[in-house]
This record gives sequence, structure tokens and C-alpha cells, in this order.
Amino acid sequence: MTEQMTELTQKTEDLLGILELDIERIERTIQNLNNLRGLVVKRDEKELGRLLEAIQSESQVYSHNERQRDQLRKEMAKLIGCPQESMNLSVLKEHLSEPGLIEQVGDRQLKLRNLVMLLKKEYVSTVALLSDCARINSALLKCIFGRGQGKLVCYNSAGEIARQNDAAFMSMRM
Repeated sequence: MTEQMTELTQKTEDLLGILELDIERIERTIQNLNNLRGLVVKRDEKELGRLLEAIQSESQVYSHNERQRDQLRKEMAKLIGCPQESMNLSVLKEHLSEPGLIEQVGDRQLKLRNLVMLLKKEYVSTVALLSDCARINSALLKCIFGRGQGKLVCYNSAGEIARQNDAAFMSMRM
């Protein structure tokens, strides 16, 4: 085995460890989206705050992992002799000689692809729920402020709705 192949093999093994961390991160993100939807439905602000803090602290760890992956990608592209933008797991598999390593890279690639598809589905579900919440909140505000009930809405030159200054915010009757 040439020195170049030995170095590529070592970097591939390092990359497999980083990809495993990426897989764990995506799995946690999917779980966080599920938790987020559940907490929004339950209106548990305290737990939502904790979830947000956990996500923020995790993002710092992820940025370190991403930098390591990008550095390895750059080094591996140089070893293989391809542009960094073209370097991906499929290209890497073509340049590896060990069947076991090729299989491990392929397994991670497949697992990442499946998890990303699931992540997209969970993301769309979360966006749909939050959009519905925003729509409902907007409808409630329209009811409270009396907008959208067939009244004439006027806009000023800046495109803002002209306020009804003579109307009470809420009825004072009991």
C-alpha cells in the first residue's frame, strides 16, 4: 500500500468517526423537532425554554464537528486530486481500495441519506404546526382588534394600516 493510500485510509477512518457524530446530531435534531411540536401543543413554555437552551449549546459542538469535517474533506480532495467542491462520499468510495472501508463509508452514506429524508419530513411537519399557530394567533388578534370584519381598511403613504384611534382597545363592560 502506498503512503498516499495509507494516509487516505487514515483520514477515511477519521471521517467515519465524524460522520457518526453527524448521524447522532441528526437523530437528536429529529427528536428535538418532535419534542418541539409536543411542547407547542401542550403550551409548556418552561420546557420550550429548556429545549431552546439545549439546542443552542449543541450548536457550538456541531460547528466544531463541521470544521473538522470540512478540513478532512479538503485534505482528502487534495490526496485524491479532485476539487474540494466535488469531494463527497461517492467519490471517496471510488478511490478506496479496502472493501471493508468502502462498505463502512457506504453504510454511513445510506444512513445519512435516510436520516436527512426523515429530517425533512419532520421539519415540514414542524413548520406546518407553527404556521397554523401563527394563523390562529392572527385570527384571534383580528377578532380582538376588530379587523377583517368587512370594515374599510386604509393605508397611509408608508403602506401601514391607519389606526382607529377613536376605538377602545377592549370593551369596558362587564
